[in-house]
Amino acid sequence: MDEHSAPQPVIHAGVAADVETCVAIWVAACAARDGQAVDGVADRARSKFDTSTAWLIASDVEEIRGFVLATAPGSGMPTDPEGAAVVGLLAVAPERQTHGLGRALLRAATDRLSHLGYVQAVLHALIDNAPAVRLYESEGWEALGAEYEHPLLKRPLRTFTRSLRLT
Repeated sequence: MDEHSAPQPVIHAGVAADVETCVAIWVAACAARDGQAVDGVADRARSKFDTSTAWLIASDVEEIRGFVLATAPGSGMPTDPEGAAVVGLLAVAPERQTHGLGRALLRAATDRLSHLGYVQAVLHALIDNAPAVRLYESEGWEALGAEYEHPLLKRPLRTFTRSLRLT
């Protein structure tokens, strides 16, 4: 079966048994983005699963293809807007990128957070990750504040925010 006839992934809640697969996808996606694996990426990601507010995975019959994870307000950066849920992890397996799965996961996460009663969300994106920044901006996320340095990667990072008010 080729990628054009493969079943589309279904988005549903993640469970404890999915953590290590999601961490592996995060590490692979980061390595593909950065051209190499970076020590500490897995541990930083793994710690967020224990405090998730909304965790959704996209899976097909065979395996998990991507995920998005959000945490409660106050779990991001000190400069984040008060009361904003934090979309801390969004990753798609490298071989499934550029097929709309990241967009579908981001939309599902914002819908879920809105239904949980959050009125605003925030995320932090590497400025040099142009595909991610384009995705966020095309989905209504707006840059907030000045750029700052990623604590692990030492690269420019930017905060983005989005209203989650139901219209």
